[in-house]
Amino acid sequence: MAEENGYLKNDQNIEYYLVNIFEKLEVIRREKKVAADNNKIPMKVEIRTLEFWKSVISECLASFIYVFIVCGAAAGAGVGAPISSILFATALAAGFVMTSLTHCFGHISGAHVNPSVSIAMGVIKRISFLRTLLFILAQCGGGIAGAAFLYGVTVPGYQGNLSAAIAQSANIAPLERFRG
Repeated sequence: MAEENGYLKNDQNIEYYLVNIFEKLEVIRREKKVAADNNKIPMKVEIRTLEFWKSVISECLASFIYVFIVCGAAAGAGVGAPISSILFATALAAGFVMTSLTHCFGHISGAHVNPSVSIAMGVIKRISFLRTLLFILAQCGGGIAGAAFLYGVTVPGYQGNLSAAIAQSANIAPLERFRG
């Protein structure tokens, strides 16, 4: 196992080097965690930074775009379209728009887009409590605004696919759909 080119010594093998590399990586990871814990700023200071507000606005805008495009894909399939074509169009739109939003907003706010992702990041302390709270508010507001804008710009004949209960029968009243 020993080679004469100087990479491996006679009494050491490849496992020794792998263990050594992993130990060094663990030390680097711990140092970064300690440095990140020391760099946390108070809420009073964080709320006054431009970077904080850019990230909140980008989350709102990303949620707006996501809801508008994904729900618009369902509406664009047409009234009376088979459920498979509606689901296929929605799935493709969701995948492509999420990829695009991640590239556009990932460096600004992390491109969470979904409040559950923001909650998870807040629970594991990747983002502050204030940022978590405002991300959730911005994402919900952006989603509502995206749905309202889509409803406003959709042609009246195509608004039938905008309902959340596509597979429900027509003889059920709208409030009965929410009963368990």
